[in-house]
Amino acid sequence: MLDALAIGLIPYKDFNIIQGPLVPSICAIFLKIFGQEMIVTRFLAIILDSAILILAYIIMDKLEIKDYCKYFILLILFIIMQTYFTLDYNWATLLLVLIITCIEINKKASWKKELYLGILAGVAFTIKQSTGIIIILAVLGWKILEVRNIAEFKEYIKILFMRILGMFIVLSMFFLILIKIKAFSDYIDYCILGIKTFTNKISYFDRLIKNSNILIKILSISPLFIYSFLGYEYIKTNKKEFLILFTYGIAEMSVVYPISDESHFVLGIVPTLISIGYLLNILTKKINEKVEKSLYIFLNAMICVFCISYLIYGIDAYKSQNTNMKLEHFKYLPMDKESILDIQQIEDFIVSNDRKVYILDATSALYMIPINRYNKDFDLFMKGNLGSKGEDGQIERIKKEENKLILIKNKKYKRNWQNPEKVRDFIVNNMNKVGEIGVFDIYE
Repeated sequence: MLDALAIGLIPYKDFNIIQGPLVPSICAIFLKIFGQEMIVTRFLAIILDSAILILAYIIMDKLEIKDYCKYFILLILFIIMQTYFTLDYNWATLLLVLIITCIEINKKASWKKELYLGILAGVAFTIKQSTGIIIILAVLGWKILEVRNIAEFKEYIKILFMRILGMFIVLSMFFLILIKIKAFSDYIDYCILGIKTFTNKISYFDRLIKNSNILIKILSISPLFIYSFLGYEYIKTNKKEFLILFTYGIAEMSVVYPISDESHFVLGIVPTLISIGYLLNILTKKINEKVEKSLYIFLNAMICVFCISYLIYGIDAYKSQNTNMKLEHFKYLPMDKESILDIQQIEDFIVSNDRKVYILDATSALYMIPINRYNKDFDLFMKGNLGSKGEDGQIERIKKEENKLILIKNKKYKRNWQNPEKVRDFIVNNMNKVGEIGVFDIYE
């Protein structure tokens, strides 16, 4: 719904999202400037994802991790992340966690530093409120573990005050803006009260620990051991770096719950991998200098080979695919001709129909965006995204809606795992099927 913001629609009020509006709002600015095409967001994704890798490198550099250890961790990050590179709130949250970690490690105590950290924690809430709360608790709480006497406690209170002040500034502005645009109650409905309708879960054990990808399997087991070791090392050495990595590593791992799939895991594991690099650096202090140099050259060469290979592969793949120039807002993106024709068929049906046509499916936006139509709730039709009334609220809306046609995916085709099946069953059992188009059944 990025282009919805770009044309002036109000989040929560005009269309449904369940995360904070900051990332879509930033994207909307670029869409407004460079044109409302999804190719713009692809370039923004490249910038965001590259910044994450660069920040991971900077943090490891601040921790004085040896070059071959840094390159080893970067290589693993690239291998596990490259399939999932995208632009969304979880990736933006990871970027913030890395920025906060970098500041905590790098900067000496000052009121400006503490204020900045509070501001960043507040911004995390405006990106994704659930993870944002955990990041806020991490920013406010970890330094209490460093307190050993009254003087240190007084210093902690000063730090706490500045961090709370930073958060207060951001959150006050955020809520005042929501009130100003008359979206506050809708925000509460979708982002706070609507959480209770989100019943979807993916088991960490079944999806990750039992994963067929051996690298994902190994990494999914590692957090328990890594964070236990970091805690032990902090108690033994009293070095704040162990405590910082421990705190923000756990905070970022929270993104894996309750949907413990690969796309969430590759984000949650990033601080853990940085911690692995830090611990490897300690364990390999006695490695021979010649061996270190050989490892550095080898890993450096591997990264160069990966980058060049994927660049060549990417250019070749883009050239070999059909480039869409017909669907509005999707221009310049690779799409096969059959998919374009299928979308155009549905679009023509919607535009030429006298009745309101709704597509109750997770793919609805694919058909609605090119014709500049927005149907709140229906265009992001997934459990947990429908506000506090959930599926029952959508059934009531369908009952009240007049002169309508509803499209649901034919049972021959796979539906999104978060599809609201209760609503689908109501449509099948209480409405009349009058035809089919593409992958959809038509009901009136």
